[in-house]
Amino acid sequence: MKVGLMFGGRSAEHLVSVRSAKTVAQGLAAAGHEVVPLGIAENGVMVDVPTAEDVLARRDRVAAPAGGDIRASYRTLLDADLEVVFPIVHGTYGEDGTLQGLLAMLDVPCVGASVVTSSVCMDKVLTKRVLDAAGIAVVPYTTIARAARDTALQKARDLGGPWFVKPAVGGSSVGCTGAPDEDALVRAVDLALRFDDVVLIEKSVKGRELECAVLGPRGDLSASCIGEIVPGGEFYDYADKYLNDTAQLHAPAPLSDEDTARLSRAAVRAFDAVAGSGMARVDFFLTDDALYVNEINTLPGFTSISMYPRLWGLSGLALPDLCDRLCRIAVDEHRAHAATQSAIAAFIDEVAGGG
Repeated sequence: MKVGLMFGGRSAEHLVSVRSAKTVAQGLAAAGHEVVPLGIAENGVMVDVPTAEDVLARRDRVAAPAGGDIRASYRTLLDADLEVVFPIVHGTYGEDGTLQGLLAMLDVPCVGASVVTSSVCMDKVLTKRVLDAAGIAVVPYTTIARAARDTALQKARDLGGPWFVKPAVGGSSVGCTGAPDEDALVRAVDLALRFDDVVLIEKSVKGRELECAVLGPRGDLSASCIGEIVPGGEFYDYADKYLNDTAQLHAPAPLSDEDTARLSRAAVRAFDAVAGSGMARVDFFLTDDALYVNEINTLPGFTSISMYPRLWGLSGLALPDLCDRLCRIAVDEHRAHAATQSAIAAFIDEVAGGG
């Protein structure tokens, strides 16, 4: 297949996206696909294919051409004549449903979750509400809107500390802070408000941080083996993930067969609850007496150390096979969606003709 590999983008995870794209490009090529790199600069401008190829070779940031226009630059995508697009654009304008919606409007198959699932899972508050409604345990939480910042302290007191504070929308732990006391809580809320208008305040949970990779079409999802993150600091933050190299990644995680099966079932159930398809990494906290779903990441990292491809590799699905499987799921689901739309159109014509 001729696969458009989209990477870069406008979020704080731009460089992580470039590194992920390098890995995906290798996997797609090894699976026999023709890879067309589609790099997006931090101002949203899509560069030409030769420039994107050079960026991948250097694993550097995507630099926008002088005077580039976002709308005109997407002619690169339109002229590429692609069979499927593999977006590895992390964060805002990449995994939040906006890019998925653009590709849907262009009638181009897109690897990964749907518009709705991507949007819900990008918002940590919406994710919690959906999972809670489905009877899936989440860490106790409250929320603060920017306009109601002054209510943060009382809401947090009602929840009970210590706390963990996050922007409602974002990735790679940007703006996330632990708050052991009320003074730290105020600082943490102000930091999170730099990145979003809504802040999520969770009751701090001490437990094992476990992850499971999920793959498949909607209704037929499979789970990988389980991985464990052992943070190098107090928690697994941006620096721990990408700068300091102090976190330990254990895969498979040392778990009993019973706990492994329990987490695998919970990962599939959580992704299914948000109408998931394609891929996701489901993150958990496992305490002595509870299992909580922390987040669902619908566009997980594909860097050389990322858990998603690593867990599938340990589960018997090598990187080329994983990339190929994701592309074929996208094409099959796009074809099924087109058939549904044709059936709807035929029904409307039938009703109109009969009337």
